[in-house]
Amino acid sequence: MHYLNVLAALTALCVTSTSATCLGSGAPWVSEDLARERLRNACYELDGTYDAGEVYSVCRDTQLQKYIFEVRNQNKNAVSLSYDVCVANLKRQIDNCSRGGYETFGGVRFKADPNDGDC
Repeated sequence: MHYLNVLAALTALCVTSTSATCLGSGAPWVSEDLARERLRNACYELDGTYDAGEVYSVCRDTQLQKYIFEVRNQNKNAVSLSYDVCVANLKRQIDNCSRGGYETFGGVRFKADPNDGDC
């Protein structure tokens, strides 16, 4: 049953409309490889169920900069987010936006933002 719920959530995220925005200012990714590594770790905290309107963010330090990863449920109902969906959607912001960005899938906004300094 849990497998079916995850599959349904993944399918819903894949078939609904998206809107992507790259951040136009701020720090660029100093190391995209390091950002992807920290992202994989952050998604262990970001996966799970989000109530309507709920937002959760995690910050990961490196010696070079900090990375802020955020998930926001913009739906009127709760949404379950799997680890794999978290990684795939936030990774796209690292791969496609030199200064980070955000994108909405199925009413869930995924944001990845590099910044100078520490968490």
